[in-house]
Amino acid sequence: MELRHLRHFLAVADELHMGRAAAQLGMAQPPLSQSIARLEKDLGVRLFERANRRLALTRAGAAFVPEAREAVRHADAALALARASGDGEAGELRLGFVSAALYEHLPRLLARLRQALPGVRPKLTELSTNDQIAALADGRIDIGFAHPPFATRDRLDVVEFAADEMIAVMPDDGRTERLSLAEIAARGLILFPQAQGPVLHAHIMDAFARAGVALDPPQESTRALTMLALVSAGLGVTLLPRSTRRIGYEGVRYVPIADATLPPMVLAMIARARPQPPIVRRVWRLFAER
Repeated sequence: MELRHLRHFLAVADELHMGRAAAQLGMAQPPLSQSIARLEKDLGVRLFERANRRLALTRAGAAFVPEAREAVRHADAALALARASGDGEAGELRLGFVSAALYEHLPRLLARLRQALPGVRPKLTELSTNDQIAALADGRIDIGFAHPPFATRDRLDVVEFAADEMIAVMPDDGRTERLSLAEIAARGLILFPQAQGPVLHAHIMDAFARAGVALDPPQESTRALTMLALVSAGLGVTLLPRSTRRIGYEGVRYVPIADATLPPMVLAMIARARPQPPIVRRVWRLFAER
């Protein structure tokens, strides 16, 4: 049984007239009659009664109509999806991201994706920068949102977003003053592990050293929400990008740093260098629009 035979059957079932059905299909009447006869042979039942030069559906033909329509509908949908996927307009897109991407950039970009390419299904996985580099290399993700610098930059396409100023997050004590590095050290610093962002980590530790502030080894956490929970519990002060203020976490306040300018946190979109699959290329262009 071929799909074209089903289309021919449905046209005849709608018109109950071979001539009109043939005109609707843009074909001659004899090939249409042959197509219906072939379908009836394949099914082993008669689909139409032919009497007094008029057509009527048999009981088997009437029962077959909704199933044939559903089969054609599914075939058309599959064809449209295959074409859209080939053009990069549909399919699954695997995205890796660091937590900082969630505060501003990634939600905005996903909203843009949903509006422009509704057939693309994003699959998100939170990964560190180094894990994203590895996942891109072995094909486990298509696009990442990570913190530069990247040791393998020559093998990546990179688009950097505007830098995000670092601020302190401390237990909410009802005050509004800025916080000095010495006060942060006295309360205890909560920071991401060195391996998660070695360059930024080194710059932060150097800022305390240059200010002559002795700093105990930081309490480490890999997730911003965990850091906020530790701060809310009174276990120290953390340093996060200013955009983190979008998270209305109870029991903390976001405070500018009084006596130092810490390096900003930079977020970049990364993908394997071209050539890229159509869906990655299309979404990359969409996300890179300013």
